[in-house]
Amino acid sequence: MFPFSDVNWIAVLLGTVLSMALGALWYGPLFGQLWLKLIGKTEDELESEPIIYLKTALAAFIAMLFLNLAIVAFGANGFISGALVAGLLFIGFGGAATFVYTTFEGPSEKVWLLFGAYQLVLYLIMGGVYAIW
Repeated sequence: MFPFSDVNWIAVLLGTVLSMALGALWYGPLFGQLWLKLIGKTEDELESEPIIYLKTALAAFIAMLFLNLAIVAFGANGFISGALVAGLLFIGFGGAATFVYTTFEGPSEKVWLLFGAYQLVLYLIMGGVYAIW
């Protein structure tokens, strides 16, 4: 059973906030125009209802909670080891699963690469933070 008593809830909340902030930067000033081009939309065509951000924050919270549990379960105790565990988990589970989705029914592989890079950066940072916190 997962040791929920070992969860660092403050760190999980920090990871959730970082996920949202990094996403805003990633799909905004950093790669926003490229992303819009790749998905074939304009800014005006994007939905901006608050529920979208609440759903995204909930998904980020769940991902950060289970990443925190995995870092504890693997016993990572340094930034590099935490980042390595998180990176491998993302590549093996998140990256592979979303690639299958992309292959059969999702967006182009370029969109997947942009999304995957964002997720990998987030996981590497937070895996390292969780391991040292």
